[in-house]
This record gives sequence, structure tokens and C-alpha cells, in this order.
Amino acid sequence: MKCRKTKIYMLCVILLFSFLLSGCLSSSAAEKNADGTQGESAPVEYRCISNPESKKKIYVILKNYHGAYWKTVIEGVEKAAQEVDAAIYLGGIDNETDISGQIRLMNEAIEQGADGILLAPANSNSLVESCEKAKKKNVSVVLIDSSINSTEFDACYMTDNIDAGKMAAKEMIKLLQDAGNSPTQPLEVGVLLSADTSQAMVNRVSGFLEAWTQYAPSQWDIAKDIFLNGGDIEKAQADAADLLEKNKNIKGFYGCNNTSTIGIAKTLVKEKRTDIVMVGFDMAKETQQFIQDADYQGVSLLQKQDQMGYLGIHSLVSLIKGERLEQKFFDTGVIMVNSYYLMEKGVS
Repeated sequence: MKCRKTKIYMLCVILLFSFLLSGCLSSSAAEKNADGTQGESAPVEYRCISNPESKKKIYVILKNYHGAYWKTVIEGVEKAAQEVDAAIYLGGIDNETDISGQIRLMNEAIEQGADGILLAPANSNSLVESCEKAKKKNVSVVLIDSSINSTEFDACYMTDNIDAGKMAAKEMIKLLQDAGNSPTQPLEVGVLLSADTSQAMVNRVSGFLEAWTQYAPSQWDIAKDIFLNGGDIEKAQADAADLLEKNKNIKGFYGCNNTSTIGIAKTLVKEKRTDIVMVGFDMAKETQQFIQDADYQGVSLLQKQDQMGYLGIHSLVSLIKGERLEQKFFDTGVIMVNSYYLMEKGVS
């Protein structure tokens, strides 16, 4: 038991070190691709989605613009845009590793006279300077989905990711038990996430490891390799397949974000691994189909990301008017989605 606690502690330290180290990288390092080559930023340019004649200007900067998760965020933003007197400009990046792209969009928003910015930071350290710059220009900044390693923002709407991670670990243990795994037999759980530079991801893993250490049988462990996919589904799928091939003790997968969960679900179905359970985040069609398939065992923690976008816009309008918010952090909550939940909701 002591050995396992030491191993899990080391995983936490490595993850935290990676998170802190990301803030020390130069901008040129942030622009490099995974293979070490220099990459070009190609952010999704701003488009005005409502009230172009309004004197109030709000810029929305997402971190995986065309991802299924972010389409729901956009729905919340668009709903709020119809209810407020503000010109809403929507933009973002297509890959969570394109930090320089987000920084460029932040600079453009400030230069174009933004009154408020709604930001989903792709990197909790590298976006600090941009947020500080905005605040110095008296631009209101509201964060969604993840926070930054600074207090230079006005509000943040996100899941309490440490609590969500703990919930995921407890559910993982239950699923492994329900699948017939003996507490006296060794097994491992693989962990996939989009990036170790996001505070949300780090907290989901930290919460998971904390609860796992407390509640899991001593013979059950976490795989030493934690895979990063940068928000790319194909990469997540390849990572899951690689882990299955190299580690015969894998009996569970924890997907810390939407793309990781999709990749895991697709891999398990493709390889017909009905012996492996999954706990993930969010709800793409692949995830829904996996949960509804009686041959597989899995759940997903559904975030209320539409509320992040919706409430974030309304908060910015209030801040621009000079109103003060009652608090800085707002937990938008999660819902545990299993086959029974989908059945009760009549989802097909």
C-alpha cells in the first residue's frame, strides 16, 4: 500500500511539475508541434454573431473551436447574445496546443477596443500575461472551463474539477468491481487527457488520484504513463490502443476530457474489449453509443458547458455596466451519465 501511495504521489508531482514548467516556456517553444518542428498559428478569426452596431464589444476566445464540447459552449454564448445589448465576436483556436494563436487573439481583442473578453484558456500559465494586459486596459475578463495561474480576471465559470475527479475515481472503482475484478488481483487504469498545461486537466487527475489512493484496493494501480492528446481524437484513439497493446493489466480507462473519452470509446469498440470499463467526461455521440451498448461498461461526467458560455456573457455585460459580482469562482456542476440516465431522459 505504501509503495502504491508513493507511485501515485510521484505521478501527482510529475503532473504538477509539467504544469508549472509550461509557464516558463518561451513563446517560440509554445509554437512547436509535437514532433519538435515549428508550427504556424491558424486561429479561427473573429466573426460578429450579434448586434454589430452596439457600443459594447465582447470577444469570445475558445480553445478547441470545432470540437463537439465547444459547439455546446457556443450554443450558450449564442443564446446569451440574443438577450444582451453587446456586439459579440466569436473566435478561437482549433488545437489546444496552439497557445500562440490564443495569445494573438487576445491581443487583437484588446487592440480592437474590447470592453470584455470571454476566454477559455488553453494554457493556465501562458495566458496570464495576456489577461494581465487586458485588465491594465480596463477590459473585463471572464474565464470559462479552466482558470489561470493568476488573480487577474473578474470571474470564472467552470466545473469543480477536483471534486469531479474524485467522483470519477469512485465510479471507476464501482465499475471495476461490478465487472468482476477481484480486489486481490493486480490491475491498472490508464489515464488520458488533452494537456498537462490546463489547470482543469491537472485538477481532474489530482482529484482522481486522491480518491483512488483512499478507496481503491491495494492491488489496483494507475498506469505510470499518462497520455496527452492535445484535443485530437485520433491521437487519443492511438494512445488508448497503444496502452492496451503494451499493458496487459489494463482493466479501466479514465478520459479527462471529451476528446480523450471519444478516443477511448472508439478504441474499445473497435477492439471489442468488453472486459474494460471507462469513466470519461462530456457527451459526444461515440460516448453516448458506448454507454448505451449493453456489451460495454462506462459512464461520463457531463459538464454544463452551455451554462459556462451563457452565464459568462451575462457576467461580462454586468461588469461592463460597472456592476460587481458576488464571487470570483462559479461551479457549474456535473451530471453522472450512465445507461439508466439516458434511458430516463429518453435519449436514443
